[in-house]
Amino acid sequence: MKRFLWLCLLAVFPSVSMAQWYVGQASYPIGNDDYNDVRKLVVEKAIENASLQASSFISIENTVRDGILTSSQSNVLSQHHISEIVILNESIEGGKLTINLKVSLESKSNCIEDRYLKQLIVAQFPLLTPSQASAGDISNLPFHIGSRFKNELTHQPNVFVEEMIPQMVYKPITTMDTINLETIQGISEALNSQYQSQYLVFGYIRDISLYNEKKSSLLVDTVYPKRNFTIKVFMYDRISNSILLEEEYHGEGGWSFDSYSRVDLANSLFWRSEYGKTIVNTLFKVSQEINQTLKCEATKAIVINRDDAYITINIGKLHGVAKGDIFQHIKLKNITLANSVLSTLMPPDEPIHLEVVQVSNKISLLKVPKHLDKNGMNQHQIDLYDVVTTVEF
Repeated sequence: MKRFLWLCLLAVFPSVSMAQWYVGQASYPIGNDDYNDVRKLVVEKAIENASLQASSFISIENTVRDGILTSSQSNVLSQHHISEIVILNESIEGGKLTINLKVSLESKSNCIEDRYLKQLIVAQFPLLTPSQASAGDISNLPFHIGSRFKNELTHQPNVFVEEMIPQMVYKPITTMDTINLETIQGISEALNSQYQSQYLVFGYIRDISLYNEKKSSLLVDTVYPKRNFTIKVFMYDRISNSILLEEEYHGEGGWSFDSYSRVDLANSLFWRSEYGKTIVNTLFKVSQEINQTLKCEATKAIVINRDDAYITINIGKLHGVAKGDIFQHIKLKNITLANSVLSTLMPPDEPIHLEVVQVSNKISLLKVPKHLDKNGMNQHQIDLYDVVTTVEF
């Protein structure tokens, strides 16, 4: 009986990720190199060492937490992602820095994936402190960041970018401000007539301040101008009215430009500079994390029209939908709580499945198959703005 119950639980929760700890170690000679640079390299190598025990290289771009790592050339993806890193100890002996750490790896091998692209829109990313742009006169940096961020997302395998919208969704007064879901929902609803995407990606650029890094040697102290790049990113699910991702990403790079002259951000020389590459690498990390987050999300589409013959949904060929595909109907219900209203997706008591009978680039026509709707009543239960999905809940 216990074995039967365990199998039932596995069937009900097929997408539960299992985390396991792995220990890694790495050493590297310090020499005349900057200690912080060596430490970052050793941490990265120790993570790779731990990941080998899971029979797979980890994508280091997905392991930026609390500033432990800022960049890497390791791009090999795996069936695991890092949920936590703990430094056990670090020591210097014989001129070498040695670090022991443990890494919690979550397996994604059981995640439910479908072949459809997840559709999103990207809002403008304002600069939290505009005065920080005075060095180099880079006040138009947010425009370039938005454009490059859109391009990075477009190249992700699980993402379909509908549009980079001209609106700014959120700009806090201070970094201590928190977002208000009601405000975000109101902005999202105002976009409904123009955009069909399920997800809204927005945020702000928190820090682009300039500072001097001092490196000391036996004979001389050298000062290197450097610049921060910190961006706060949110991903909002417009169907469930929830924040799916909230994360801050940080990078820093050498500033090789005259701070008293305007820097040409349209010139490739800027983007090939150390600071330009820092921005590009950071945006790549953000795009990868968004892609990985959406990878295991069930595709959901909105019913945008209904008549006696067909149910029309807001995804089509561009998202991977094909004639003959099957979707399941779920109801969007509002549950009144003490001080708020909770919007939640509820499947009907008896599942209603619909088949795609016609498909164009951005919409599809669905119909309940006759053998599943002999009295013709199932399709009439589906209302405007209800949701269809590929996964049974």
